Amino acid sequence: MQTTVSIPGIHCASCAELIKDVSADFPQITGVAVDIDGKRVTLEHAPDLSMDEWRKAVEGLGDQYTVHSLP
Repeated sequence: MQTTVSIPGIHCASCAELIKDVSADFPQITGVAVDIDGKRVTLEHAPDLSMDEWRKAVEGLGDQYTVHSLP
């Protein structure tokens, strides 16, 4: 499965690494692609991934990391 979200606070490679590090804590996630310029994150994941739990983990990194669903 693939899910893409918008995180407007992404602005550098360090931001991307933080998001990848948090995502590594979720065994259901098999791939993470961070588009710094587009401020988007695409996750490859199993269907049983709790996006709410992942969102909380990412948003726990700081106020600038607000996760927005894309249509």
